[in-house]
Amino acid sequence: MRSRKTLAAFGLLAGLLFGTAAEAQGQAQSQDIKLYAFSSGALTLGKGALVNLAPMEPQIQVPVGFYVVRHPKGTVLFDTGNNDRIITDPSYWGASFTAMKPVNTPDVAIDAQLRKIGLSPNDITYVVVSHLHLDHGGNVGKFPNSTLIVQKTEVQNAFWPEPGTGGPYMIGDVLPLRSANTDNPNAVKMIQLNGDHDIFGDGTLVVKRWVAHTPGSQMMTVKLKNTGLIILTGDNVYFRENVEKNTPPNIALAYSTTGFFTAFEWIRRMMATENANFFTAHDPDAFKAMKKAPEFYD
Repeated sequence: MRSRKTLAAFGLLAGLLFGTAAEAQGQAQSQDIKLYAFSSGALTLGKGALVNLAPMEPQIQVPVGFYVVRHPKGTVLFDTGNNDRIITDPSYWGASFTAMKPVNTPDVAIDAQLRKIGLSPNDITYVVVSHLHLDHGGNVGKFPNSTLIVQKTEVQNAFWPEPGTGGPYMIGDVLPLRSANTDNPNAVKMIQLNGDHDIFGDGTLVVKRWVAHTPGSQMMTVKLKNTGLIILTGDNVYFRENVEKNTPPNIALAYSTTGFFTAFEWIRRMMATENANFFTAHDPDAFKAMKKAPEFYD
């Protein structure tokens, strides 16, 4: 019979080998990961609509960015932009269309954008939504063959918003997610989270629950071989100055003001310790400087 010390040594060796193999697998997969940036058009508004005490005039155009990550195990879409319906039916947004003047030319349709890298909605394995507001979850209904990854509290708030939080949700955007079958109410495959989630189990794409902008806000980290760690922030960060100068957001858009500031602090820590970078959806200067599909980050 082997001694306890011998068994312990075997266990330690097996753990080291398993850890090394897992790390090697993650590194091998990160070599093949590509991150693409897209635009669902732009919104016209005053900077003060997003940043506390910033001026409301002159108005500026802010992008409506979304991202695709190609991974050896599947393709992940982060956010879905404005609902394509406003391209032909501006009345779908009602007063919001008049207030924000979204770009609604046919070229900003999500199908047209995905074609830049040879994809269609049917090619998307997972759809991760930072939240379900009209400019981030607008097209969730266009991916019936994908698995939606969303925080459970965000689904709840999109259908039954807490007082004062319902304005930016469009019920028509999320209705395609609901089935008439009360025993199985989800019309699409859905992973409803109450926390973080490692999508492929290798640490390369991790959804981070971060209650700030909405009750179910989430961000996503993407680990790339050459570019390093990228944090996709959704609306938990509007402008780079939010993180770099600790500039507060417009409090009217904050479900949890504390959540915003802890997100800023965490991103700064990741930048300092992991040499990370972060990509927003609405910073016009930062988005202009980014590579756009079909170019990519790897």
